[in-house]
Amino acid sequence: MKKFFYLSLIFVTLFFMANNSVKALTTWKFEDWQDGKDYGTKTKVSSNITNLKGEKEEKEGMKRGPYNKASKGIISSGVTEDVYVGLKKDDYQNSELFELSIAINGQNNAYLTEAVVMTQKSGDKFIITANNWTKDKKTIATIDTDGVYTYRWEYKKSNNKVLVKFTVLDYGKEIGTTDFVELDVDASNVSNVRYLWACNIKANYGVDIYTTLPPKPDAENPKTADINIFFFIGLLGISTLGLFTLKKELS
Repeated sequence: MKKFFYLSLIFVTLFFMANNSVKALTTWKFEDWQDGKDYGTKTKVSSNITNLKGEKEEKEGMKRGPYNKASKGIISSGVTEDVYVGLKKDDYQNSELFELSIAINGQNNAYLTEAVVMTQKSGDKFIITANNWTKDKKTIATIDTDGVYTYRWEYKKSNNKVLVKFTVLDYGKEIGTTDFVELDVDASNVSNVRYLWACNIKANYGVDIYTTLPPKPDAENPKTADINIFFFIGLLGISTLGLFTLKKELS
């Protein structure tokens, strides 16, 4: 009986450690977005949503938006950055677009390159493409349902090469991705993530960036959260009983 309680206690401890471990992803908070001085504007829509707009139109027709330098990712260790993007078709006119990029630094902290991804309204859909760094510039994903989508950049160094991959996810479900593509940079010089930048926002509405991924709308399984609560209470009960038994044995 004692072994059961001790094993139960160890199991519960490991369970909570695994489920509460911190992921090495940046949280893109409203306060960390830098705007103004030709870098567009940021607006706090809610505690979880920052709306970004473009401002100065460049010679190439780009309208630069705010940037965010919150990432501490080191390329040699491998970097995965998730950005939660709200897409609502009624907010965009046909052909309006926005571009997001994650740039990397060299060892001297100077800009090296960036991976730009474009999202454009086309009819009743959003078309997402890797705009300047994939070899064939193919469409990565086509989205026709309003929601909050995860844009994921992955950087890594391998065999003296710097590689980047981009993936679009719908609450963990992959809906489009690229291969790992080699960037034309000196791998020995690459250092860390420089910024996330809304480098081009040609849309009156702008673009909504979520600080954290909101709960998934789940009309079919509304009691999932209740099940998780009962599971939590059960584990908590086992843990408490195990601790009580351990205390009794030691007294």
